Amino acid sequence: MTEQKWDWPHTKKWPKFSGKRIDIIKQMFLAGEAINVNNFVKFYTEDALYQFSNFPVVYGHEGIKNASTGFLEKCEGVHHHIKNIWEIGEDTVVVEMEVTYFRHDGKIFTLPCCDTVRFKGDKVQELRIYMDISPVFAD
Repeated sequence: MTEQKWDWPHTKKWPKFSGKRIDIIKQMFLAGEAINVNNFVKFYTEDALYQFSNFPVVYGHEGIKNASTGFLEKCEGVHHHIKNIWEIGEDTVVVEMEVTYFRHDGKIFTLPCCDTVRFKGDKVQELRIYMDISPVFAD
């Protein structure tokens, strides 16, 4: 798989939301929607904390890649529908959204979600994804 760069204009998908950290989040979501974990982890610090729903907290690029295995086995696509997004102070972003998951078996789930993101410089130091992902993993 060819590695993609994420420096192209990303504001077309969510044009009403913009800000220094918000623009990084939008690029990160697009990398996630491309289902390319190697590009996705580039948005994180080497020691980043990553918590997806009720799954255990993982750390760093390898932890994020390993934690994504179950998701990739279950889903072939994901789309983020941002409802609101706030920059709080210099290093925090909160995102209210709905996320649509497309499973390999053709089932589609749209679920409410709230992310809190803390930055260190221009990289994500901590991402906590608050949602009930259990419908996606149920058979």
